[in-house]
Amino acid sequence: MGQYFLMHKNDICGAMVIDDDSSYIRSYKDSGKGKSPFLGNCDERKIIKWWEGRAVPASRKMVQDILKHNGYINTEKYLVKNLALSMTDAYWIRPISMKLVYEDISFSNLSPYNDGKVPYHNETSYDPNASLGGQMDKYWDLSTEKPSLVKESYKYFGQQAINEVFATMIHQRQQTKIPFVSYTAEKTDDNGVICRCEAFTSEDLEFVPAYEVIESSKNESESSPYDNYIRICANAGIKKVVMQEFMDYQTMTDFIISNTDEHLLNFGILRNPDTFEYIGPAPIFDSGNSMFFSEKAEVLSRVSLLKRQITGFYQTEEKMLKNVKNKDIVDLSLLPSEKECKELYKAYGIPKEKAEAIAKNYITKVKMAHDFQKGMKISLYHEKNKKS
Repeated sequence: MGQYFLMHKNDICGAMVIDDDSSYIRSYKDSGKGKSPFLGNCDERKIIKWWEGRAVPASRKMVQDILKHNGYINTEKYLVKNLALSMTDAYWIRPISMKLVYEDISFSNLSPYNDGKVPYHNETSYDPNASLGGQMDKYWDLSTEKPSLVKESYKYFGQQAINEVFATMIHQRQQTKIPFVSYTAEKTDDNGVICRCEAFTSEDLEFVPAYEVIESSKNESESSPYDNYIRICANAGIKKVVMQEFMDYQTMTDFIISNTDEHLLNFGILRNPDTFEYIGPAPIFDSGNSMFFSEKAEVLSRVSLLKRQITGFYQTEEKMLKNVKNKDIVDLSLLPSEKECKELYKAYGIPKEKAEAIAKNYITKVKMAHDFQKGMKISLYHEKNKKS
């Protein structure tokens, strides 16, 4: 068994025991300093879930190649060898027997070496991608002035990468104060699409996912998970109106682009890692699993659109919409047209029939959003009754 300290920069958050063979956490004892994950409210059960979520998904081909090449049995092993470092926060693990400090291993200090990697006791290298979640193959490019995240998309004609560009177009046209990440994309010679965005975190700004926020406090039974999240953020010092506007805007735009993957690690809040001041919502990011990317070139009815399952606070879009307080938070008149949508996807190599279906389904969602703003109830039951 390996003994480690869970660190936040140079502060000890707690002591953990990690199995040498499986790299699973066997025990954790919090230091009581209030700097552990989950807004300082942490225990062994939570840290085990945190560890599982921090490991990069083993389903990626890039990751499978890394594991095979280095002889790792799982991604948790890979995570341990990279000290659980992440580009989005200041947490890491330190072997109890070693005298490392955060300045020795932070990525900002490693970037000049070997394309952002340096040897780690001749066993492996520090790799910011060891804790990079999601479905697409992705990596941090540390060679640019500001670190940038690059995502490679080959399945579904590279549509997940194109979706990021379309979401960016929507947010830019809204001229909104709601923060969002801007993506650019380019086609590759081998029929893929690569999208890129700048990091929204830094040495002075870290990301706390919504999952940790929610798990940090008991939910008020009379409130929805959506409202509880806003309440906890407000208790942490972020103005309630700011969080409410962000969640309403994110929910509305997710509905419009049919984002099925707004799980609780895909949004959250920003924090100063030195003062632990909670600053505001993290920008909207990772909208790739949207716009019917994995579905056939088929024009869907309103009923079919509302039947689709999502990940988030709820499993359906209609339940998410019920929590929106400001229905007019998105100016629908500023959204891209059906033609603009179709032409964008065609320009990046999406087949004409598929691009046309994407655009028509998108416009149906825009019309449903318009009905929602006029006071119409958006529900599967209501749509089925209209149809009959």
